[in-house]
Amino acid sequence: SKTMQKACKAKTKELTKGGWAIMGSSYTLDMALAKHYEKLDGKQEIAGQALSAQKNIGSAKLQQDAIEKYATQIGMSIKGRVTTQHGSQVSSDAMEEIDSFLQGFDGKVQAELKGELKLSYMIYREAKQPNGKPCYEFEGYFIVDIEEAHQARMKAFQQMLAESRAHQKIAKETAEWINEAFEAEQAELLQVTE
Repeated sequence: SKTMQKACKAKTKELTKGGWAIMGSSYTLDMALAKHYEKLDGKQEIAGQALSAQKNIGSAKLQQDAIEKYATQIGMSIKGRVTTQHGSQVSSDAMEEIDSFLQGFDGKVQAELKGELKLSYMIYREAKQPNGKPCYEFEGYFIVDIEEAHQARMKAFQQMLAESRAHQKIAKETAEWINEAFEAEQAELLQVTE
């Protein structure tokens, strides 16, 4: 469509003016943008950023950055919903448990999402590290199918739920063992005092 072509042309001009160039593609920047916008129908865009002195390492860092951002965003959304729904009813101990659960969930989402993220295009430009040394700045735009991302989140949740149940079972068994040991000690004390 004409609107899409205009948007691609404007974005290409903006990126080129900023010193960005396409990387890892035989497409020109404007062609890569046009293809990217076509792919977005029913999909979600996840961006990743990285700095590196080497191009191959920077491009590898992009996917990890995008996955971490996505997983963190999901975790914060869930925590926000719990806080909104239950507000002051959630004790600080319960909130710590929720945080711990969400940290584990975050890691599981990252692992599950790795295979679902598809690189659409990657751009780079010369930059400087905080110490002043030259490096490259990278941006990568990944596409993930919304349904596949949902399935990845649900699989991660099921894994965390199973681990949580296992922890609860271990805690219950440990409590039983502690009680059994206490009862045995009590019985020994009674025999000694008799």
